[in-house]
Amino acid sequence: MTRIRQKTAERLKESQEITASLTTFNEVDMTAIIEMRKKYGDAFLKKHGVKLGFMSPFVAAACRAITEMPAVNAVIDGNEIVYRDYIDVSVAVSSPKGLV
Repeated sequence: MTRIRQKTAERLKESQEITASLTTFNEVDMTAIIEMRKKYGDAFLKKHGVKLGFMSPFVAAACRAITEMPAVNAVIDGNEIVYRDYIDVSVAVSSPKGLV
């Protein structure tokens, strides 16, 4: 395994061990996002060299939800609940060297 893949695996495992994670499935009306991709997809690809995906709108929606409900962004530190005044979102992306 390359060093970058080793580090990615290590960090993913660490994240599993120290964070509360929950996976849910919900139905969402994607009509507006699909239309946006149709409208701006070619220009985005031409300008940036990658396709316009779904991750950006998903992250933007998550950040908006966290802003409206700050308790979702809280962490437990010892016996205290810490309400963060910032949003830190990490997203894995594919690169020529592997997942980053």
